[in-house]
Amino acid sequence: MDEIELGLASWLQKIVATEEPLAEIVAFRFGLGEVEEGYTIYLAGSKIYDEADTEWATYPPDFLASEEAVLAESEVGEWKDMLLAALHFLGTALRKAPFATSFLGGDIPVYAGFDDGDLYRIK
Repeated sequence: MDEIELGLASWLQKIVATEEPLAEIVAFRFGLGEVEEGYTIYLAGSKIYDEADTEWATYPPDFLASEEAVLAESEVGEWKDMLLAALHFLGTALRKAPFATSFLGGDIPVYAGFDDGDLYRIK
């Protein structure tokens, strides 16, 4: 694992170990944003989901993890590098333990993308 993946893995392990989303959450999204230090990633959940319309992801979240990860731009590069790194890491990690057996596992849809950009289904 590279430094970006190690940072994301550590953050995500803490999230699945400490967070307890409501049972009514039917979809999750990993939101990405740009901050002064570089990039941030957070986990949000929604009680509303429509596979045909990603508008559900623009509503205020019904679940928001208490911590977000911040990755330095010097480690990541440009925004598209951050997006690709996040999609690759999450797409692989969510299919393996401990994440596949957590609240992010099973058939629940999981997406990722920048807040002001496209949303990509991971699983």
